[in-house]
Order: sequence, then structure tokens, then C-alpha cells
Amino acid sequence: MRRIILPILLIPLTLFCWFRAYYLHKKATSSLFVKGEKQVQDVLHTSPLTSTDPVLQRFDNITISDSKNNLFYFMQITDLHISKFHKTGGTSHFLHFLATVLPVIKSPAFVLVTGDLTDAKDEHFVTSQQFVDEWVTYQTALQESGVLNRPRFWHDLRGNHDCFNVGSWESEQNMYKKYGVGKREGFDFIVEKDFGRYRFVGIDACPKAGVARPFNFFGYYETDDMDRLANKLSNSSLFSNHTFLLAHYPTATTLFGKTSKGETFSDISRYISVYMCGHLHKLAWGLGDQLQTYQPTHYLELELADMKVNAIYRILAIDHDLVSFTDVELPLHEIPLKTPPPPAPGFSILPEQIAFPPVILITNPKDSRYLMKYHEPVHRIKESSHIRLLIWSDHDIEEVKIFLDGIKHSEQIIYRGNSKEDKEDYIPLWVASWNPKQFDDRKEHYIVVEARDIMGQKGKSKVIFRVDGERSDMRGGISEFLIGLDWALVIRTTYIFGHLFTTLNMLFTKLYVTFHPRHPLALVSFHNSPKTFVQSYFRKTFLLASQPIFFYTLYFYLLSSITLPWFMGNMISTEGDDGVGLFWLFGIQLNSRWLPIFDTWRYALIDQLVWSVGAVIIWFMIITGERKWKRRYWILGFALWLWRGSSLIRLANQYGNLAVWTNVQTLWWAFWGWYGLLRETQTQL
Repeated sequence: MRRIILPILLIPLTLFCWFRAYYLHKKATSSLFVKGEKQVQDVLHTSPLTSTDPVLQRFDNITISDSKNNLFYFMQITDLHISKFHKTGGTSHFLHFLATVLPVIKSPAFVLVTGDLTDAKDEHFVTSQQFVDEWVTYQTALQESGVLNRPRFWHDLRGNHDCFNVGSWESEQNMYKKYGVGKREGFDFIVEKDFGRYRFVGIDACPKAGVARPFNFFGYYETDDMDRLANKLSNSSLFSNHTFLLAHYPTATTLFGKTSKGETFSDISRYISVYMCGHLHKLAWGLGDQLQTYQPTHYLELELADMKVNAIYRILAIDHDLVSFTDVELPLHEIPLKTPPPPAPGFSILPEQIAFPPVILITNPKDSRYLMKYHEPVHRIKESSHIRLLIWSDHDIEEVKIFLDGIKHSEQIIYRGNSKEDKEDYIPLWVASWNPKQFDDRKEHYIVVEARDIMGQKGKSKVIFRVDGERSDMRGGISEFLIGLDWALVIRTTYIFGHLFTTLNMLFTKLYVTFHPRHPLALVSFHNSPKTFVQSYFRKTFLLASQPIFFYTLYFYLLSSITLPWFMGNMISTEGDDGVGLFWLFGIQLNSRWLPIFDTWRYALIDQLVWSVGAVIIWFMIITGERKWKRRYWILGFALWLWRGSSLIRLANQYGNLAVWTNVQTLWWAFWGWYGLLRETQTQL
């Protein structure tokens, strides 16, 4: 009787655990979502700027010609990762950007820095903390370069590395507040020109309490933050030709809550033209070479590769309200592979200027992969009279060539910019007359520009263009797909599905075996082959479910992972006892305060469900009922057991020994090491 009752009791227990998991999830994410207020329905996804808006209506009759009016440019860099331990990249790349690039680009309207100003990792890249030396290097470099002498020129944001081990914005460990330029949680400024108004809004989506790495990859924006952002973007008195939203985290790695009116980020994103970010460092294996996409609500999301390793910076130009950009790599072969010494009184940390080949940005015709017909007057391309180029070089340009669909353009290329010595903003504009109607065939065309300076240095740029205003396919491949995903939704859905599949599969198998203990699949051994795979699978699951110690230990481990904290640890080491918190599947709890940090789900999916559960179950299934396989694959199980043990050691290094001794995964690790490895190899599981 007892053999039957216990499996049946698992049904209400499992239901109770699922309901508790749902309750915990709602509680952990309560700061992201409005409570008890009516949701906004049917929000129109249209641009706030149309041809009837007074801001754009003034410029409908403008023709893109050879004048340097209606044009300005600015720059973006991201993920500097200034480190006192890295021997390559990072600091050196940033210093060469200040010493070489800015003097040549000369007069960008401003520079935007989207986070991860410092690296904040220890010498062995295991633990994290804020190092004063790194922040002093950042501040000193800016002072020496003179960028701080230009009012409203340098605008920076925090990234996840800048808030490692930072208990709150007011914490003394928040060194951005002292050494950063912005010193605030985001920025909001407007560029007023004779030809229009352009708005730039920077948001800080760092966790309100910055947990030590690695649980700091995702950012989040709570309801209060969303209210402020929605109020800024929807303020009709501040409508602009273009609004740029800047953040460290891409939308794919940000948990956006809802406003108190129930608006989502998709609802309020209709007000922005471009979302600019960093954070992902081109990912790996070529997966992130072009992390750019056109979002469904008609704005461009443009992730920029890092300065740390890839040494990339971006120049953006707004020419007659058409937004163009180019991503440029520093000449890495010219940069010494060493980190300069820390700043000291009387010692300059800026390096000597290195060679700078011509950099070309084609502003008309604009690259059709990035056309925004809901935000840009794309008809101006078809009505334009001149091809327009911006060319920067540290020496005078000797020759410029233009090729349209592989044919050299016959019209004269003329410099219409001004001198570098002029007090006004430097606009290195080159133009050539053309007839865009020759290309109005609803097809894609190519324009290639080559430039050579008097020192023989060469630059080249190629873009796809259309004159009918239609957007071309971005051709981003896997990169475009990844940046357009909601990573949080994918990870959460995958974990829930995997957890449900594993739990229900075990439960139904246990119930079936309980009432059919003499089922043939549990008694007959099949010759291993593709044809008998299904029978072998069910046989082995039946055998595992028939082992009470193994089954109940694994089953209760799975239920505990969605209903109980996983471990207690020193989540923010600089905060003492106040930094000790609980790690749950749904977030991190510090002093009864929930932080909806999504990294817990990522850790649960990869570390627990894939390796600690999935791989272990597969190993048990392989050796179950097969003596020769038990002997053959014992070493594989032992290697897996050692590797999972090393992950617990890393956890102890990051969050203290308490994170191991209070960890439910430690119990599971010890169990399957004993049950699967130390028992007699001849014992039938």
C-alpha cells in the first residue's frame, strides 16, 4: 500500500510546487509590472513625426545639394574595459582613440560612451570589484586629451562592469558617480540646429544593487524607470526630428517592465528613431559580427562592437535628416600590445599619434539597409542633386573616386567642406552631381568610394542604395536574428519546458511503473540500435523510476529548484552583511528585497538543467542495465562529476564558502557521485 500511496501523493505536491513557483515569480518581478491598474489597449505604433508635424514640415521642400548645411556628425564608443590587469587591448585601444582618432575627426558634435568604462575584474578574472586605479586612468585620460574642456561634449553611461559589487547608486563603490563624466543615472539633451532639433536620451538599466559577476549580464528597467522614460519620450513640447535612445544593454538582454499605465517598451519605442547600445562584444565564433536589426516598431537597433578587443568606434552623421553611420577599426597592427603604466603626477598616459588612413562616410545616397521611412524623409534621396561624402584623414586628400554599380562616376568630385583651422565645426564634405532617377528602377544598386591622401594612405567605403525609399534586407544573418530575439523569453521558455518535460516524464513513468511493475519493457533488454532506440529509452526510464533512492532524490531536487532558494551567498562583497542574499530561480533576494536579475534563469538553464540534471540523467540512462557500459563509461561520469564540482568551487570563490555549503546543488552533486560512482560497479541500478 505504501508503495502506491507515495507516488500518488507526488501529484498534489507537484501542483503545489508549480503554484508556489508562479507566486514567487510574480513577487520577484513585481517592480517591473504595474499592479491593479487598467492596461492600455491598442496603442498605435506610429511615428510621432509625420509630414504634418511642424518640426518636419519646415523642411519638406529642401533638396539635398552641395551645401554643407543641414549636416552634423557625432561619435559612439562602448565597452572600454579599462583594466589594471589586462596586458592587451582595453586601455591601450581607448588611449589611442583619444590620441589619434579624435584629433583627426576633430569636430564631432559630441561623443557617446555606452558603458563598461572599466573592467572591474581581478587578476585571475574570477571575482569582481571596483578598482580606483581603473577609474583614475579613465578620468586622467579624458583630462589629458582635452575632451573635458569642451562643454557637453563627452556623455557616458554605466555598464554592467561599472556596477559590479555596487550596493546602490549612493554606495561609495559607485565610482562612476565620482570619476564618470555624467555622474547621473542616464542623460537627456537636445541638439538645436537651424535645420532641426535632435534628442539624445541615455538610460541606465544596471541592477539597482550590482551583484558580483557572473550574475550581472542582464539589465532591467522597473515601472518607475519606464514612467520617467515614457514621459520624456512622449512630451509633445520636445518632439524632435530624431530621438536617439542609448543604453549599455541591447533590448535583447534588458527586462523592460511596464509603465504605470500598462505601456510596454514596444509601445513607447514608437517615439525613437535609433536605439544605440554595446555590451555583446561581437559575441563569439562570428555570431555577432553585425548585431543590428530593424525592429517591428520601426526603429533601428544598432549594437556597437567593443573597444576592448575589437577596437571599434562609430561615426554617425545626420544629413538632411537621413541618419548614416560607419564602424571603423583602429589600426591594431600599429598599437603596442601592452597596457600603459597607471597615471602619475607629471606623467602623460596618452600615446603618440599613429597613422590614420582616410575614413569615409557616404551620407547620400544612404545605405538602404538602414532606411527608416517612418522617421526619415527618404524621398529626398530621389530628389537629391548630389552624392555626398564625409572623408576624414590626418593628411590632405589627393584623390577621390566614385563607382556606381562598378562604373566610375564621370562627374567632378568637389570639396565643399571647410578648413580644419576654421573656428566653426569641421565638415569634411565632398560632393559630386548625379541623376538619381537613373537608378529609380525599384532595384538595389551599389556605390563605392575610394580615397587616397598625399601620404599614399587609402580608404574605401561601399554601401547598397535604393532611391525609391524602400529598405533593403539587412543581410545580418545569425547576428541580425540574435539581436532581434527576446533572450529572456527564450531562456525562460526553454527552462520551463525542460523542467516540465523532465518532471512530468519522471512522474508519469513512476506512476506507470508503480501500477505495472512487471511491464515487459522493464524486464527485456534490447540490442542497441536505431530501430530499438524508443524501446531502450522507455526501458531505461522504467528502470531508473524503479530505484526509489535515485528517483525521489532527483524528483525532490527538481521541485526544490523552483520553490526554494538555491543557496545563500555574499552577493555584494563590499556591503558586508547587507550584501548577503538568497539566490532563487526567479531573482536574487537581498534583505527581503527582490532584484529581478534574469541571470538566475540563465544559470539555471545552463548550469543546472543542461549539465547537473540533463547530462547526469543521460549518463545514468547509458549505464543502467548494461554492465559492460557501466565499466566503459564510468570514467566519463567521473570526469563530469569532477567538472561539476569545480563549478561549485568557482561559486565559492565568487560568493563565499556559504554559497557551497547552503547549496542544494551541492547535495545533488554529492548524491550522484556516491550513487553512480562509488557504489559497486556490479550493482544493477
